Amino acid sequence: MSTVSVVRSDDHDPVESMSTITGQEPDFKSPLAWRSFVNEPSVLQFLEERVQQEPLFKQLLLGYIEHSKKDKKWRTAASNAITILVRAGVQFIDADLQGIQIPGADISYGMFDSVQLQGADLRHVDLRGAWMRRANLSRVQMTDVQFGELPLLKQKHRVESCAYSPDGKTIAAGLCNGKIAVYSTLDWKHLWTLISSSDALSMAYSPNNDQIASGSVDGTVRLWNILTGACIHLLKGHVKDVHSVAYSPQGHHVASASNDKTVKVWDVETGECCYFGIGHTNEVYEVVYSPRGGQIASNSYDKTVRLWNIDTETCHVLRGHNNRVLSIAYSRDGDQLASASEDMTVRLWNVATGECQRIFTGHINAVSFVMYSPNGDQVASCSSDCSVRLWDIERGVCLHTLNGHIGSVQRVAYSPRGDLIASASNDKTVRLWDVETGICRQTLTGHSDGVYSVAFSPKGDHVASGSEDCTVRLWDIGTGTSRHNSNGHGSSVWNVESSPKGDQIATCGGEKTARLWDVETGTCFRTLRGHDDWVHRVVYSPRGDQIATCSSDKTVRLWNAETGECTHILIGHIHTVRNITYSPDGDTLVSTGHDDTVRIWDVESGECRHMLTGHIYGINRIVYSPRGNLIASASDDKSARLWDVTSGHCRAVIQG
Repeated sequence: MSTVSVVRSDDHDPVESMSTITGQEPDFKSPLAWRSFVNEPSVLQFLEERVQQEPLFKQLLLGYIEHSKKDKKWRTAASNAITILVRAGVQFIDADLQGIQIPGADISYGMFDSVQLQGADLRHVDLRGAWMRRANLSRVQMTDVQFGELPLLKQKHRVESCAYSPDGKTIAAGLCNGKIAVYSTLDWKHLWTLISSSDALSMAYSPNNDQIASGSVDGTVRLWNILTGACIHLLKGHVKDVHSVAYSPQGHHVASASNDKTVKVWDVETGECCYFGIGHTNEVYEVVYSPRGGQIASNSYDKTVRLWNIDTETCHVLRGHNNRVLSIAYSRDGDQLASASEDMTVRLWNVATGECQRIFTGHINAVSFVMYSPNGDQVASCSSDCSVRLWDIERGVCLHTLNGHIGSVQRVAYSPRGDLIASASNDKTVRLWDVETGICRQTLTGHSDGVYSVAFSPKGDHVASGSEDCTVRLWDIGTGTSRHNSNGHGSSVWNVESSPKGDQIATCGGEKTARLWDVETGTCFRTLRGHDDWVHRVVYSPRGDQIATCSSDKTVRLWNAETGECTHILIGHIHTVRNITYSPDGDTLVSTGHDDTVRIWDVESGECRHMLTGHIYGINRIVYSPRGNLIASASDDKSARLWDVTSGHCRAVIQG
């Protein structure tokens, strides 16, 4: 006799124990056993109705799942069965599903909390929206599964904001130390760290994806080239902090708002200031362009919103709030503006006349952020009262009050389709809500401190969140749990590197070892031991046959990727080695350390070919040119240097 443990139905009560499922094989001639119906909605709908009407049919499906544990021939049947059962509302909380084989199944939004899935075959399974808290996923096959949290982008400083580029190919994180870290969303590689002379308070992508604008404490605005990481223009004019920057819809201009009570508009090509808005009597907190581009809106601590017409150089002053205005947003067509204030209200304004059309009341504390839904029929607001509210613009009523957070809600974001809304809170969580029903679909946990920003990817398949815990977390619109629970490190994991073939992952952190993991199973199959202090970085050679590590013990070690044997110890640095990179052909390795030097090593002999000196402060990034004949290094001494690999000579010094 075989058993399926604690299976639950719609009313959350356990269904009758399936201990009566016999070991006798079901009929393999049934189409359910050999033909996949996972992608046939009409058939699935009919079959899920059978589950609800015929208990014996439910037993048959559970039997398919049970038999798949022992015999691969029941994989198709089991995939069909679990897809149908999940659609019918059957819950698998605490179930023993060890070893089940359900490749290609659709169990999205199913309930699998505390499920035992050790050794299961979940390849190509759709797990989006499934609840799998405390699920045991050890040794699970999960190739191409749509599931869980994407890579964690660890930073050294608090993450103030995060944003996807319009094309979704990069993501930028604004840090409290003034740096902006830019990553590729293709492989989550770190591309650039954009460094200004003082803390960067704001940032924005250009519409055509090639620039980032940042505003700083020193009153400057910087325009950065995304492809090179170079600063194109340094825009000077403000005399106090620049709190907000925004590109015009066409990308030809950048607007900035400052604590000096002014708004400025800059020409992106020339860097010249082409408009100067004076009128606010207190700090200007935010500036946004209208969708048509001819108007700018700004909100201020002086309790007003101002609409600036760039062409006519006229200004509308919107008065009505009786406390500081914290957020503004244009409607999709630009005819209306929403504003949120510390006076606990949201106001909707007619842009043409300046008339206040609606006042939304209901929040019981300051309203920190407001935004329109993608189709423009709703406004969402979030507040220090721990709630999110969705407002119907036409009827002027509150559609839903989204309660669940236990800390101030800092930001909200609509999904591109407008069916979901994400909220970020000081309670360390991100919540995903169904816009139509107001029900919380999912709580994303993992941050260890307050979450300040949240953003959907342009395709709507991912959510990014930035936190005071110095991390950016990337989530599939799915379970919110990690793909593998890869335990092994005894401290924080600082670096994750994929092998060229993609079958392995190497990691290192606040300890003296590096670890190699099997991507398919999530298990650690080798630990690289030998360093006498923390290992800061681990990288694969381009061919994947060698691994390099660098450490606070002042050395670099080269390892045979197949055997784990240490083949060379590279000695020469007189301080911590923080970064290493292989040349494109894999013949040389470059390393940088706290001794302010760059060293080029021959990986076959282990000899140091060149020691490159010139930087006078920490070197935080180093890269080879695509052809491998040049090396570029970037330093906290505000300079970048180009080095000739063959001669070791410095070809150029670029001052930032």
